[in-house]
Amino acid sequence: MRQETDVAVIGSGFSAVALALNLVELAPATARVSLVGAREGQGRGIAYATTAYCHRLNVPAGRMSLFADRPDHFTQWLAENGHAGSAGDFVPRRLYGDYIGHCLDAALKRTANRAALTLVDAEAQRAEALADGGLLFHLSDGSELAARVSALCTGAGTGRLPLPDEAISKDVRPFVVQNPWEDAWWERLPDDGDVLFVGTGLTMVDQCLLLARTGFRGTIHAVSRHGLLPQAHLAQRADPLAPVLAPDSGELSAMLATLRAAATATPDWRAVMDGLRPVTQDLWKGWMPEQQRRFLRHAAPFWNVHRHRMAPDVAAEIAALRETGRLVLHRGRLRALHRQGNGVIGTIKDGLLPATMVVNCTGFERCTVSASPLLSSLAAEGVVEPHPIGLGITVDDHSAVPTSEGRLYALGPLTTGRHFEITAVPDIRVQARTVAGRIAAEITRS
Repeated sequence: MRQETDVAVIGSGFSAVALALNLVELAPATARVSLVGAREGQGRGIAYATTAYCHRLNVPAGRMSLFADRPDHFTQWLAENGHAGSAGDFVPRRLYGDYIGHCLDAALKRTANRAALTLVDAEAQRAEALADGGLLFHLSDGSELAARVSALCTGAGTGRLPLPDEAISKDVRPFVVQNPWEDAWWERLPDDGDVLFVGTGLTMVDQCLLLARTGFRGTIHAVSRHGLLPQAHLAQRADPLAPVLAPDSGELSAMLATLRAAATATPDWRAVMDGLRPVTQDLWKGWMPEQQRRFLRHAAPFWNVHRHRMAPDVAAEIAALRETGRLVLHRGRLRALHRQGNGVIGTIKDGLLPATMVVNCTGFERCTVSASPLLSSLAAEGVVEPHPIGLGITVDDHSAVPTSEGRLYALGPLTTGRHFEITAVPDIRVQARTVAGRIAAEITRS
């Protein structure tokens, strides 16, 4: 069966829902918008699908509105629905997922003066170009969807362990958790067995919080190349300072030196980092590809731990785990995993790390085209191409695929190669509003 739509929004995460909701408001009242993705948990993605109250937003509630033009929308929703939480609070992520679901449900109740939004409960598996410039999506339920304009909001999947297959012996694989969000792995972990987390970022933090609530008595080992933990937000946020960097203001090394000096000279370095937000995308775009690659190789880990921070109470809990010896950080590359007795032993440069289980906490992969059958099919058609440095696909400053003449867009992590800072709600909601406006104009013209 083949259906027709004016706009196909492909995805099930935040960026997909944010775009769909903005299209309902901005597109012509006669427009048909199809949101294509699994109906269950639509809009929650990995981040907001968690049911654990210990998993907190890492951005204060006052900056988490779905709508760029209504900054208080989320905090108003919290108050109206009986949830405690002020603008400065880091509320549970499951509540934010409820908020997204509530907004989506409201948008599905069409009024006469707004575009019609329909949920298509299927996955887009591949796509092909149509003669009129649109796309034909082949869906997992066997149906097809032809769209005049499309937006790819597929997000990023979970990255794999940073090891080649031959470095993981076959008898170890039952003890290795590749995706901690799809596996209740802690239920198989003995209360007194040690666990090895590969990665020390926010995914590892989330898994520590879960484990601490299960009665686990063993030791948590966590290893990453630099052994860095995300820094903490302060309960009282300092006002952001004026940007200390500007695009085209020198070599990458000199810019980083300027940033370090400003952070050191400021009572709260967070004010310096937060002050960069208005110019971060322009800084990234001002670098040549080789500079971008160098930043990713050498500076990105340090940038990420200062930029993507823990909520204050979460940071306090992680600090307590370290102080009591229940969480031990290790610096180095994981080189191999081998079976040892009833568990695993991990090899790093400075020694061996024995554990009952190994959990992949490396976070999200880089939205590579080869990792997605849908993107691979579009690349084979010549519709999209990988970004030159391997971060998502190539788009222009308006998040449009250059060859599409305004008929195909991408949002969120798929556009990291172009925009860099485009994975957090405050950035994606602006992108969603802008792209929705451009799509609305395209529909109106045609």
